[in-house]
Amino acid sequence: MPRARLLVLAGVLGVVAWQARRLWIATTMDTDHAAYWRRRRRSPGDVLLVALGDSLAQGLGAVHPERSWAGRLADAIEAREDVRVRVVNLGVVGATVADVLAEQLPSVPEGWDGTDAVVALAIGTNDAAQDTPVEDFRRDLDTVCAALPPGALVADVPDLQRGVVQRRGRVLSAVAREVIAAHPRLRPVALEAATHDINRLLDSGPDLAHPNGRGYRRYGRAFVAALP
Repeated sequence: MPRARLLVLAGVLGVVAWQARRLWIATTMDTDHAAYWRRRRRSPGDVLLVALGDSLAQGLGAVHPERSWAGRLADAIEAREDVRVRVVNLGVVGATVADVLAEQLPSVPEGWDGTDAVVALAIGTNDAAQDTPVEDFRRDLDTVCAALPPGALVADVPDLQRGVVQRRGRVLSAVAREVIAAHPRLRPVALEAATHDINRLLDSGPDLAHPNGRGYRRYGRAFVAALP
């Protein structure tokens, strides 16, 4: 076989092996990330950060879970206010807005609506994937927003980048902005705008469905920009 073909074949095999390893890493992320956040929940802090949402709060796609939007928001609060942040991350892989309402809000610890607490929510990606009826999404998100304390950070739906799921996400994102605007005591997070031009090659995690650490920078910056 000519040398050039051997080099091409070696390159292809290298890429296949690289992606296979990334996919293998992705199979353990759900369990590993959830364990990390359970440990971090037990750490004390001067400020309480309660994160609500789905796998994006958990940081799936990033090798290090603290690179999720929740982790980056906690880091920013610590840096800006010179405090230690205790993070209670209630985000669940696969969660929809109905799950936030039924399961996450009742699990919020006491003190989450105090002056030394920050509440943040990003939800909707799984609603787009599962084709949740728009009015169901609107109703449940409105109920969630009504239960959040003043100053809570609430995001619209990120740009999902592809096909029918992207189109559904855009619709739900517009609905989310309408609902958030109807609750002026909340602080909107422009997540869709922050992720419009995210690079699906450079900013994607090993499962190719979630951001990697680099991609989560955009998410983190959007949340930090919404802080008072």
